[in-house]
Amino acid sequence: MNEQGQSLTVYGCDFSGAKNPEGKIFIASGSLAAGSFTVNQVYSCEDRLDLYHYIQTSRAPWGMDFPFSVPKYYLERQYASSWDRFIQGAYEDTREQFKQRFGQIHSGKNSRDLRETDTAVDAKSPVSSTPIAMHAMLYGGRKLLYNLRGAASVYPFEPYKETSSRLYEVYPGYGWKALKLKSSDPEAFDKLHTSFKTLIDSGFEVYITAEAAKATLDHHGKANLHARDAVMACIEMAYCIRKYKLESGEHTQPEFATEQEWRLRSLEGLVVRMCKQGNEPG
Repeated sequence: MNEQGQSLTVYGCDFSGAKNPEGKIFIASGSLAAGSFTVNQVYSCEDRLDLYHYIQTSRAPWGMDFPFSVPKYYLERQYASSWDRFIQGAYEDTREQFKQRFGQIHSGKNSRDLRETDTAVDAKSPVSSTPIAMHAMLYGGRKLLYNLRGAASVYPFEPYKETSSRLYEVYPGYGWKALKLKSSDPEAFDKLHTSFKTLIDSGFEVYITAEAAKATLDHHGKANLHARDAVMACIEMAYCIRKYKLESGEHTQPEFATEQEWRLRSLEGLVVRMCKQGNEPG
């Protein structure tokens, strides 16, 4: 919300790193007011180029569900300990060559394969091949970040720019766990408002319009998990902007981040997240 009290439009995206992302990229958008957030729209992208267009033209904050960097161990050995060098190399490898840089990695088997921020939110390794090919999301996401240089600022690596879009890494899975909900539950959205007030912040209201909720269902009426994760990314993003004042010219350590995460933020990045009431690491 700006100083004039007007609402702020916030976006959340469930990103697909698949070779054919059609039908797997979803965007949610909503309005953040003083003490509430309303998800108004949910829609799909046919192509990552569509997503690029939406981000570039929106000039708004976005919660993005893909890893922005690699663990310090790999950044040191492959990219001269530089996140900027990592992004600049977006077109140096084919998809298969990029995969080979890290080898066959099963997520969570070795701490060096995890960023500090992955450990904090119990996320999978960005460079893992199994049980989910996270490196595929990393590969596609890095290209998106490369092409958005100058048109968007990436937290916490780059300075905040009010005149362009701002990208933040979020993890919808963490949001669902924090709210003790399952995205596949047909009644998840009906329970969300109460869960949020009970577990996260009793002074903040979260609403999802009927139109937005319906847009997360397929033609059989079954929940589309990609669409629902976009909604959660949007909610996480909006609340963290309000709670932790992320939209400012100065990057200060937010309450959700551990000391180790913050120390390595310029290398590994930072997953923006909601904390349970009375459970902020500081």
